[in-house]
Amino acid sequence: MGISVIVLVLLATLTFVVVGVGVLVGERSRRASLAFSITQGRTSRFQRVRARLEKALLRTRVGRRLRKALDNADLGWPVADTVVTALLVLLVAGWATFKIGGPFFAAIMVSLLLLGARAWFRRREEARFAKFIDQLPDLARLLANAADAGLSLRAGISVAAQETVEPTRAELARVTEEMALGSSLEDALERMGRRLPSRELAVLVNVLIIQARAGGRIVTALRGITDALETRRNLRREVATLIAGSKATVYAVSLLGAGMVLLVHSSVDGGLRALLANPIGLAIFVVSLALFSVGMVLIRRAARVEV
Repeated sequence: MGISVIVLVLLATLTFVVVGVGVLVGERSRRASLAFSITQGRTSRFQRVRARLEKALLRTRVGRRLRKALDNADLGWPVADTVVTALLVLLVAGWATFKIGGPFFAAIMVSLLLLGARAWFRRREEARFAKFIDQLPDLARLLANAADAGLSLRAGISVAAQETVEPTRAELARVTEEMALGSSLEDALERMGRRLPSRELAVLVNVLIIQARAGGRIVTALRGITDALETRRNLRREVATLIAGSKATVYAVSLLGAGMVLLVHSSVDGGLRALLANPIGLAIFVVSLALFSVGMVLIRRAARVEV
């Protein structure tokens, strides 16, 4: 009897706990819905303004180029948010550098920020491109396995768009969407080759186009391409390891130059502003900046090896 009572009490307690948790979750959901309905008017107005600004920017040539740069850099940021954030950063940086070194130094720093943003976008684009090239052997192997299993080339590309990872997945998904909208397989592959120009992708695209036109033993061709692409990938990794020290030198020299400027400013109160106010000091600063920039470019050119 005692055990039965204990079991009943435990069951009743468990029931109350389950019911209480359900009531608590429902109450939180109701409060969240109520808060969303209250703030919907305010947020929707902000979203409308944001959407209008986005559309207005995309109608311009600069906005379309920025959208393309964001896509190539694998960044899903809205154009409007990017432009507004960039303007705020430039204003804050210009004001801070104007207080430190005057208008000339502020103009130089704003220009360097713009050039740095452009270099960062280019670096992101190159990193995405390099990642895509490194994934080409896996893509060729997947297409060969799909063809060996009896799938058509269109079906193999659709399967690869689901099984691969970014950025290959996005590019193959785009090819699949273009074919679904009526584009031919050859045109879709050629457009992908123009978006990502490389010798490795050009060879793979040409093999796929030739197979689509004339047929043939595509499995054998794709397996041969897979072996060649893997060899090139290993070679690129070895080269990247060998030049890693040179790239570290580039970053060290960059930090050294910025550190010297901060050292000059912190050693003497208002030293940077006084230096730039003097014509001789201004000339020395401009020549030093030019030599520093040339040295950076030369180091990057020497450390860049294409395989």
